[in-house]
Amino acid sequence: MRAKHDFDMVMGAQAVFRLLLDSLANPGRQAGIARYEGQFKRCGRWLAPAITLLDNETGFYWNGDPDVADEICFLTGSSLASLDRADFVFLPEPADPGEILRSVKPGSDEDPHDSAMIIAGTGGRPGANATLRGPGIPPEGRDVPFSTAERAWLEARDEQGYEYPCGVELVFFRDGGEILSVTRKVAIRWAM
Repeated sequence: MRAKHDFDMVMGAQAVFRLLLDSLANPGRQAGIARYEGQFKRCGRWLAPAITLLDNETGFYWNGDPDVADEICFLTGSSLASLDRADFVFLPEPADPGEILRSVKPGSDEDPHDSAMIIAGTGGRPGANATLRGPGIPPEGRDVPFSTAERAWLEARDEQGYEYPCGVELVFFRDGGEILSVTRKVAIRWAM
């Protein structure tokens, strides 16, 4: 029975990885990972992307249940890191977007890849509409409804004034097991 669970977890991690890649390649387009959450132990919503993204050469920040962080370390070989050193920032609990973005690593002109990916649980009902433009988005743009929490993250990102190629990738965990990504090169115009 354990072998089947391990096989399901590996297959689920591969599927979640493909969905994350698709989400990052198509900013503003939702992808559903809910069907894979059950293949992971408790907190599958967070274990699925952690197993997908982390390895023994990456560090991660975690603001949730310490037992889940321990399980992530065990399953991935990764280790906990401070906010300013983390490659991946997992925020299952609410956090101040401005404070987080001032603390994470945005990369540098020489090493833009040395930046953080932020995976934040945002919840809430979408209410503010915006048009996204940039790589992976049709020329006419992509209209996306965002929750209040997501808008706060996006406005805080823009306030940082990152100059390309620096910046962070944002992945929002929405209610219902949906993810939505906004990459560093995406420009946002809010509807009036």
